[in-house]
Amino acid sequence: MAQVYCDIVPQANGWVFVSDGVQSAAYPSYRLAVEAAKAHTDRQTGKRRTFIFRQQDLKGGMLEIGAMSQAFEQRGAGAAGQKAAVQK
Repeated sequence: MAQVYCDIVPQANGWVFVSDGVQSAAYPSYRLAVEAAKAHTDRQTGKRRTFIFRQQDLKGGMLEIGAMSQAFEQRGAGAAGQKAAVQK
């Protein structure tokens, strides 16, 4: 099976995902971009591909997202949730 990266990256007007070298439309939130990326990969599953989701870190590098639910938890956490995660 071929591995295909699906990157969630910020843009000036929101968030986009890039898969197979094709950039999506901009979404106003990270969560919507991830949901759109998941829907996109669900449509591509018949092509015998494994999709690896990544998000851009603060230094511009790409970090693999282990599970889609983890991506939502990271971005959905408020300041208190982020502070607790840092203290662990």
